[in-house]
Amino acid sequence: MGLDSLDLSYSRLRVADRRREAQLMASMEEQGQQDAISVVAADGGRWIVVDGHKRVRALRRLRRDVVKAVVLEMSPAEALAAAYRADSGPGRSAIEEGWLVYELHRVGKWDLGKTAAAMGRSKSWASRRLGLVEELPDAVLEGVRCGKLGAWSAMKHLLPLARANGPACERLAGKIMEASLSSRQVALVCEHFAKSGAKVRDRILENPAQFLKALEACGKGFEPGLNEAENRAFKQIELIGNVALGLTRGLPQVLGYDVGEAARAKLWLAWERAAKRLGFLEEAAAALKAASHSSRFKEGTVPQSGAEGKRKEVERDQPGTTDGCVDPGWAGSQQPKDRQGSGPGTQCGPGDHRQRPGAGAGAAGQAAPAGALC
Repeated sequence: MGLDSLDLSYSRLRVADRRREAQLMASMEEQGQQDAISVVAADGGRWIVVDGHKRVRALRRLRRDVVKAVVLEMSPAEALAAAYRADSGPGRSAIEEGWLVYELHRVGKWDLGKTAAAMGRSKSWASRRLGLVEELPDAVLEGVRCGKLGAWSAMKHLLPLARANGPACERLAGKIMEASLSSRQVALVCEHFAKSGAKVRDRILENPAQFLKALEACGKGFEPGLNEAENRAFKQIELIGNVALGLTRGLPQVLGYDVGEAARAKLWLAWERAAKRLGFLEEAAAALKAASHSSRFKEGTVPQSGAEGKRKEVERDQPGTTDGCVDPGWAGSQQPKDRQGSGPGTQCGPGDHRQRPGAGAGAAGQAAPAGALC
């Protein structure tokens, strides 16, 4: 029969799949039409297609004029149910099954029990499929029908949102279709939308694609709005906190009553070094925090703190360094002037008024001459 005599009104019950239709068209161009479509008679000499809509569209794109068809001597509703039972191709999605239940029950006025029996299903199954398509907004269903939105994504992720907030679901679905998000991305967007507050939800509704980019940056260890150095500091601070939590759980296991004395001594020595360094960090952070709220803080300068004078000591505590070794960059004026030497041969800087190491009590309070060796 001629392609121009076909009525494709029931194509609304199936999801458009461009990839599959492209494969079908390539096959039909090479081998021709292999399987006949199913039709029922309609008024005015036309034929209603109940199965084979993709084949008809492929033939039209190939500029063919006729199609092989099988005429079913039954009503359109009965033909739809029969085509569903005989369908041997890829299984229909839950939304497509819901559309068919809706067509038979709501449009065809069949009882829900009769609809379920005609499809070879239970009444409770038919009721669930019907509820699925009646609860989803029309915009979401249209997106599924035209292939812009996955049927699984609509059923699994957008349906719970539609039950809670229909307008928000419809708006979010529109943004998802505009951005052409994948099923995985739709799942992430809906998951964060459901558990977030009003401000985050507004950001997601405004631009879900941009939200996903920010989420991906956080997953890679980069915080949005921070440069490379700031992100590095942020990551190190987070690392300190995570290590502290891990040690809270792990220390009781390695410092139990049965641990050896040598191991215990090494662990406590390491703890003392770590506590000392954490103290330096705490002082530096406190000074920076106080300076940020001070009107005397000048932009582009680093506030001096008690931790600044201890930087040499921190450097000496670093693994791989020995006592007395100082970073050349910190020699001179940056080196603390109040550090006492370890023996009589220590050289004092100019203006140092401390007691000479090894001197008697009578020498207390006497200033060493400038440039003298103590």
